[in-house]
Amino acid sequence: MKLRVGIDVGGTFTDVTAFDEDRGELVAVRKYVSNPAQPAAVMEEITQDLARDFGADSVSLILHGSTAALNTLLEGKGVRAALLTTRGFRDVYEIGRQWRGEDVFNIFAPAPKMLLTRDRIFEIGERLSSRGEVIEPLNAVDVADAAHRLAADGIEAVAVCFLFAYANPEHEKAAAAIIRAIAPDLYVSLSHEVNPEWREYERTASTVANAYIGPPVSRYLRTLEALSSRRFPRSRALMMKSDGGAASARMLTNVPIQTVMSGPVAGVIGSRHLGDVKGIDNLITFDTGGTSSDMAVLPGPPLFKSEVTIARHPLRTHTVDIETIGAGGGSIASVQLGGVLKVGPQSAGADPGPACYGRGGNEPTLTDALVLLGHLNPATLLEGAMPIDFARARQAVAARVAEPLGMSPIEAAWGILRVLATNVMVAMRTITVERGYDPREFTLVPFGGMGPTIAGMVAAELGIGRILIPSDPGTFSAHGMLMTDVHQERSITRITPVDGTTAAELDAIFAEMEARALEELLREQFPRESLQARRHAGMRYRGQSYEVTVSVSRLQGAQDLADLVQRFHDAHQRRYGHKAQAEAVEIVNFRVTAVGLIPKPRIKAFQKATASARPHETRQAYFSASDACDVPVFRRPDLLPGMWIEGPAIIEEKTSTTVLYPRQRTQVDAYLNLEVELEAMP
Repeated sequence: MKLRVGIDVGGTFTDVTAFDEDRGELVAVRKYVSNPAQPAAVMEEITQDLARDFGADSVSLILHGSTAALNTLLEGKGVRAALLTTRGFRDVYEIGRQWRGEDVFNIFAPAPKMLLTRDRIFEIGERLSSRGEVIEPLNAVDVADAAHRLAADGIEAVAVCFLFAYANPEHEKAAAAIIRAIAPDLYVSLSHEVNPEWREYERTASTVANAYIGPPVSRYLRTLEALSSRRFPRSRALMMKSDGGAASARMLTNVPIQTVMSGPVAGVIGSRHLGDVKGIDNLITFDTGGTSSDMAVLPGPPLFKSEVTIARHPLRTHTVDIETIGAGGGSIASVQLGGVLKVGPQSAGADPGPACYGRGGNEPTLTDALVLLGHLNPATLLEGAMPIDFARARQAVAARVAEPLGMSPIEAAWGILRVLATNVMVAMRTITVERGYDPREFTLVPFGGMGPTIAGMVAAELGIGRILIPSDPGTFSAHGMLMTDVHQERSITRITPVDGTTAAELDAIFAEMEARALEELLREQFPRESLQARRHAGMRYRGQSYEVTVSVSRLQGAQDLADLVQRFHDAHQRRYGHKAQAEAVEIVNFRVTAVGLIPKPRIKAFQKATASARPHETRQAYFSASDACDVPVFRRPDLLPGMWIEGPAIIEEKTSTTVLYPRQRTQVDAYLNLEVELEAMP
């Protein structure tokens, strides 16, 4: 047996899938209750169970997605950090940008949050030109004095961000050597490693954030790798990155910021693979668990972005374009001033959890509302592993929502569902309609423990006519990790007018970056024949402030250069609705991603069944705020390819529950996915 294991650590549950590469099928699908305080303890339990059930020599690859970096930022549990910067630029980090985004008219809008105080910012004598030429040599005495002070003050990490270091990193490297010689235990975060691109504030903020989370996340990664090696001596452990690839702990030690979106991206990668298998190009992924909903629009390959904001911390890191809101099964419902029903973003999480879990929680959540409505099993979840206390759910909804609003518990539960679904729908419109995509042309792929439960309502509101629910949706993100490759990225900022250069000159820049990135993967023991490189350029019209990312295929002559410029015009048209072909075009950022290809698991197809789907029970459920109806309940493991089910109906399985609303029907496909069709609303 040769197992590939995906482990997705979420805020409420940790999901595990084990795939037998020889047999081409999943051999284990499991859920564990997350322990945010001690995530390594959950990993210990998981690896112990896998070693017991399959043997220490059975596991060849472990792919791990974690919220460790994200939660460290969200919860403010990083280390005491400091910053070394070029003399005269001490206040760059505090001043930030004038632009306030959606809060542009809010005079009380909070500024981006700083992760260190001004007294921990040290000015260093040195200066480079915008092209990386040395104007003032590095003052080693300044660096040494700062290092001694940091060690004396108990600082655990230091960020080094010098002006124009992206063009020439030698001053940062020299400063790091001095710091490590004086304070070897100090974690050092260098801007040319974290984000070697222009925009001084964003590069500084990202380097500081990397230092802030560096020690705890690096320890976590090393613990994971050591645990995997101890339990499974023949295995390799890899961590999911925000760009949808994976990397070893060694590759991520200096840049843990690359894992900040580690968990959510795996479901996007799995959805894209599923869409390719089914021959579906346009997808909207919808991952809803206990705490949040993560959404991404895929008009073909995944879309990417270079900047995210986490808890008012701006971070420049290459990541799959995902929209996240606080909407999940544990989202808490409350009545605000004026009788307004609010659901989320606060979550009951895993501890104490929804009231119906019986673990001490008394706040009403979406899960409690769905138990009252009959959409979730009123007795047990996880195939009986989690008992449900219906009375506690009803009491919480009645006391905290129904009574303050003067309505029945069922009306309150229906209101909780509608409010949360509306929040999701608004966010989904943001990534589709507001970006020029018609959601009616897309297939919705819901997963996570709660995604298939509420997807029917969300899809109907957006006019989406088709839903594709994967097998074992509650652990689909863990399954998506099995579909990834190893990525090593290189990027630089070098403003280059296209009309003033040749294809050969541009190709030389990319070739040098490729060589360095591929060499990194060769050190990870990837055979050369399994390596490939992908090139991208950040391009703009001369005078613009921001770039559009364009793929670069080859650059061998003038025609290739003209084709690249045309692809930029087309990309600009898609992004902004217009293009200016008479304007001069510049390349600002060069980016290369070296890819170590990992063979993809084969998805097993099953024979079409001749039997009809049969429910195992019937129970009352509400599909409005007033009237209940008798609804057939099916066990998903009993469903075979070709079977049809008409809504309203409920389909239960270990990791999730699918709810079919009236005017919806589903068929089981050859891969045991549920293909749901929605009738157009009258």
